[in-house]
Amino acid sequence: MTSSQTKMKVAAADAARFRLPLNVSPVRYVVEWQPDLETNTFAGFETIHLDIKEATKDVVLNCKEMEIQEATITSTTGDSHKGTVTLEEETEFARIAFSKELKSGSWQLSLRFTGILNDRLAGFYRSKFKDNDGKEHKIATTQFESTDARAAFPCFDEPAMKATYKLSFVVPEELEVVSNGHIENQKSLDGSSKGLKRVEFSETMKMSTYLVAFCIGKFVKADSVKVGDVELKFWCTPGKEKLVQFAMDKGAFALKFFQDFFEIKYPGGNKIDFVAIPDFAAGAMENLGAIFFRESDLLVNPDTATHGELVRVCKVVQHELAHMWFGDLVTMDWWTWLWLNESFATFMETLCGSEQHPEWNVWDGFGISRAAAMRIDSLGSTHPIETPVFHPDDTAELFDVISYQKGCSVLYMIFNYIGRDLFQAGVAKYLKDFSYSTAEGHHLWDSLQAACEKAGADLPVREIMDTWILTAGHPLVSVSESEKKGSIKISQRDFKFLPNEVTGQIRPIPLQLRIKFADGKIETKTVLLKEKEQDLNLGKDFEYVVVNADGSGFYRVVYAPELLSKLTAQAQTNLSVIERFNLINDTWSSVRAGLVSATDYLELVKVFGNETDPNVWAIILGSLSALHSLLSTEQQKVFAKMMRELLAPTHKRLGWAPISGEDIQTKELRGSMIGALGTLGEDETVRAKAKELFAAWQKDKSTLDSNVLPAVVSTLAYTGDAKRFDEFFALFQAAKDKNPQDEARFRQSLAGFQEPVLYDKAIKLALSEEIRSQDAPSFFATILMSSNPHKAKAAWNYMTTNWDAMVSKYPTSGMVRMAAAVTGLDTPELQKEVEAFYATHEVKSGNMAISQALEQLRINVSLRERETQKLIAHLTKTTKK
Repeated sequence: MTSSQTKMKVAAADAARFRLPLNVSPVRYVVEWQPDLETNTFAGFETIHLDIKEATKDVVLNCKEMEIQEATITSTTGDSHKGTVTLEEETEFARIAFSKELKSGSWQLSLRFTGILNDRLAGFYRSKFKDNDGKEHKIATTQFESTDARAAFPCFDEPAMKATYKLSFVVPEELEVVSNGHIENQKSLDGSSKGLKRVEFSETMKMSTYLVAFCIGKFVKADSVKVGDVELKFWCTPGKEKLVQFAMDKGAFALKFFQDFFEIKYPGGNKIDFVAIPDFAAGAMENLGAIFFRESDLLVNPDTATHGELVRVCKVVQHELAHMWFGDLVTMDWWTWLWLNESFATFMETLCGSEQHPEWNVWDGFGISRAAAMRIDSLGSTHPIETPVFHPDDTAELFDVISYQKGCSVLYMIFNYIGRDLFQAGVAKYLKDFSYSTAEGHHLWDSLQAACEKAGADLPVREIMDTWILTAGHPLVSVSESEKKGSIKISQRDFKFLPNEVTGQIRPIPLQLRIKFADGKIETKTVLLKEKEQDLNLGKDFEYVVVNADGSGFYRVVYAPELLSKLTAQAQTNLSVIERFNLINDTWSSVRAGLVSATDYLELVKVFGNETDPNVWAIILGSLSALHSLLSTEQQKVFAKMMRELLAPTHKRLGWAPISGEDIQTKELRGSMIGALGTLGEDETVRAKAKELFAAWQKDKSTLDSNVLPAVVSTLAYTGDAKRFDEFFALFQAAKDKNPQDEARFRQSLAGFQEPVLYDKAIKLALSEEIRSQDAPSFFATILMSSNPHKAKAAWNYMTTNWDAMVSKYPTSGMVRMAAAVTGLDTPELQKEVEAFYATHEVKSGNMAISQALEQLRINVSLRERETQKLIAHLTKTTKK
């Protein structure tokens, strides 16, 4: 059992102390806030309409980092009582005691409260931006998921305690307010010496506290579009209005697509606000009717952004809109079922994107995300998609690739197994049955199962999904020729990187097979593998077989040599893009697990020298980078020569500039080749050309394709001197509050410099005021994960020395991601140092992530010890040829 699992077991025994009693529930909130952006404080007054189910002398609700000055409860008959408030810091409860017993029935609890606008990007917090004239403006905004609504107003802060919300705000006249509802009334407050106005919003539908949202500041409405009778409005800070068009197009398409797919009209009224927030810890937040975004995930210039940056905006916009149904209309009953929200929104974002842009090959691109989930799911310290949550703070640990990407992958697997029509019917039934209420995981499977049974399809959805959702890990499917002619033997076992973590779990696996016969005929079939081993008869004249055809299964495949050679003889013809991706990814994972040698893997990679897809190359280049880091500086030069020989033909074919009519995959691949050759490939011709093209780009931005620019920038940073560092820093500064993608590009470039004096300078930027706290953790993590061991060690030393300052400055989620970026410190000496540090430094909401990082570190140390000498011998032998 991992340490994180142990802590959760301990928490289970104590869980009841942190859950609200069920004898009182909210029905309606009427709340008004008055924030003061000068003193960073707020005052509020609320009336909560309650349903008291059992007579009681106290009411318990959630409250943290606030003071409650006054509490009064009134019955429908006018019976009124003053309450005495006790704030419990550990449980985050406000316990309000009354001198007389409150009878069951309807009551109204009125509270007056005050609090602070914090700087941690959670709860009710403060932000700021500079306009085009350099003037600074302040913002007050919110982020409540999962348990921070209680820091903005006393409330019943659990997802099952749904209610309606009637919100209003007293703010300066010149500021805009955006919230869940539409503005019903707005008027100046006569006699106010401070120039205030009161803004009142329409009442929301019944929803959970974590979906309540509001922002106050000098925002501008950039544009809007109507889909039926629902208006989609896009907000940003002044000067960025032209950057909303792309997101607006994706939002409009998604809203119509989801309404049709779910067979339910958008439930949040007649408007959805999309707001770009200058400081935002997450990518975005699905607040009903008021979706808040990090600027780089909503604002983009399609003429200058890379394809990857455009895909990112599309995915985030469509993900959040999917939540309007999965999460907002139907909410998980408790955080244990978080995956019902996030797995499904991730699946729907991908399905929607593939519908709007079939030319993007979205499901092929999802292979990268699925590979990331499988990497974590190959650890002993992984967790099931559905993981019990006992303490509210544990919820944050589940916002990871298992809940999002693995959950999406499993949904995609069942989608392909039962077919789109039955899947859609089951989902529509689920949403209709649980609208405005809450659900548990099994309710979705029950609905899918019911749809199958109604159609007369004998498909064991519930049996399959219970196993995949409730157990951690995934299988390795081995395929070999059977002794019976025309048959293959298929077996399954648990896949783990470390052999001592392997379990005996057997899963029902929906196998998709594609068989080619000697006469050229191609046949597909679906087989449900429920046993450890099974013989399958394919036909006496089969030429080859692809297992996990179309790549939708969440399992790895290893072929016996004679079957593998038949597939790779003509890999580009025999295998689709995602099948080639999976073959490379599964083999590289087998190298990390010690099942395949690195030298054998390199021989397989050579077969893919003419590969045409950027996603397949991404997994190849990532693995080559890992092997490169095992070598000394001199040995890396030999490795670089091998890389040049592998990549140069594709680079020569593609050149530096796009040609008319080429697809987006070719544009992306061009950049990938240039970036790899210019950095680890040490190609001096590419480096010289990068300098030339960047100089031209500075004079005329149209001279360089946007998909090549990041490769040029990374090459120049990798080889850059102090003058180049200062140049990129100036470009980073110039892009601030103007173009989010350029700001991110040149900020991250500073983490790519290799000279000690320059990477030390970059390291120190992480705690400066130059980088926003939302961005600093990922910036620092890039340095910490560097393949340059001296640079990574310098970052580690800085982090351990400045740990307390980083904990104080960075948002919790960012701190977790940064702290877990230690997997590249993969020498035995550093491994001991890292393990010793985390034995005495707990990361809030990061127990699981740190356990996983330490396990990955052990895997990487084992890889170094096992493969380095063999790799050196292989390179030496290759060089002599």
